[in-house]
Amino acid sequence: MTDGTLWNRRVADRRMDRRRLLGAAGGMGAGVGLSLKFGKRGSAQGTPLPAIAAALTEWGFNATETNPLAFARLQAFLAAFPDVTIEISPESDVQRILTAAVSDTLPDLLWLGREVMNSYISRGEILRPIDDLVERDGYDMSRFYPSAVQEATSGDQLYGIPGGMDVVVIWANTDALAEAGITDPSQLNTADWNQLTEIGTQLTRRTGDTVERWGFDSKIQDGQFYTWALANGASLLGGDDGLQPNFNSPEVADLLEKARASYESQGGFQSYEAFRSTWQNDEQFARGQVAITAYQNWLGNINAVTTPDLNFAVLPIRPQSDPAGIAAVSGGAAWCITANSQNVDAAWEFIKFMHSDETWMTGARAVRAARDAAGAPYLPSLTGVQAVDQRQIDELYTPISPQFDNAVQVFPQVLAASTTRALAPSPFAQQLDQIVFQTGVLPSLRGERPVQEALDAAQTEAESALQGF
Repeated sequence: MTDGTLWNRRVADRRMDRRRLLGAAGGMGAGVGLSLKFGKRGSAQGTPLPAIAAALTEWGFNATETNPLAFARLQAFLAAFPDVTIEISPESDVQRILTAAVSDTLPDLLWLGREVMNSYISRGEILRPIDDLVERDGYDMSRFYPSAVQEATSGDQLYGIPGGMDVVVIWANTDALAEAGITDPSQLNTADWNQLTEIGTQLTRRTGDTVERWGFDSKIQDGQFYTWALANGASLLGGDDGLQPNFNSPEVADLLEKARASYESQGGFQSYEAFRSTWQNDEQFARGQVAITAYQNWLGNINAVTTPDLNFAVLPIRPQSDPAGIAAVSGGAAWCITANSQNVDAAWEFIKFMHSDETWMTGARAVRAARDAAGAPYLPSLTGVQAVDQRQIDELYTPISPQFDNAVQVFPQVLAASTTRALAPSPFAQQLDQIVFQTGVLPSLRGERPVQEALDAAQTEAESALQGF
């Protein structure tokens, strides 16, 4: 049997980089536990609010003042519901949740990454389905991107309301592209690994053994693996129930062969890892240390703060089978009510309020104010609510430059075409994620094993682990 320790550490490291940098720009920030109670009863939503008195508890949400998108929304909730207090703890690791489930001490609410929700749903005693609440109140789920709703659903039951989105796209330094003779970014075919590798090799710069710029970083060794797998036509789960690991398929092997050859052509994966260890705060693209990279949309905030004059283009990743299509895998979290909550109605009102259009816009205005105060450009957040994402562009976004203006328009389009992460439907998503990366992907890229051999080993390990469960 495996556990999710390494997987959670790897994901946590990536998320900490994100929080640290966006916090500097007035976005996400580190947090500590808090209990807040504000204001006088009233409705910022324009509709009557029910009279509720409760002491809610929540784990996993960062609502400190360094995160104005969250903090302003939380303040608005507490002002609208003065008889509700909420104690928020940003810590919600797997072991803490499982221990609390056994001891019947779970909080009322959990803020969970949607990619791991099925790991908790499958246990039965952790999360409460919320279909009855949605139906009772006529809550409109069509407001959200379909992929986010699907990822928060297990079987035919809904277990969470999506909050926040991210999506992977190609970021290309257009000044670097010009060095390779590409003056129009649309000439970059993101479905063609051969072209990406060829250009990346041309753009890699070294002085002796010292790498100064990496050409094309697919970041396939990170969560971007799932987007590239989708683009390559690979299905990582299969079988009669659609939940069995399918790690050693020809499509996955083909993808890793391409990725390995791409890194080798630019100097080898070990050289890349050594160079990567010198990067700080995810600023490698903004600082010109990488010419082309696959990255989440929030890289825009890093660019805006670090090098706002950077010339770049944002391009969707295209499917190999359809170069005119879009291959996109969305990420994000969801609010969930725990199975043992004694404050279900209050928890549900909290979720609804925090995800209303007006509450999202309250948070967005707070972010805009914080960016203005810091003298930093404002970029809209991806909330998961399609109408709000557009309202931020229409009402709050001030054009910065053609490259940023284009990026802001591209992100919602890519999200609209996105699908769920490949392993998310599995109750063992965390364990399978760890296996496919630690046994399959990384040994392949590092040349420790032939690609097919590494994937066969990952498949065997995954099957054995599931039998153990």
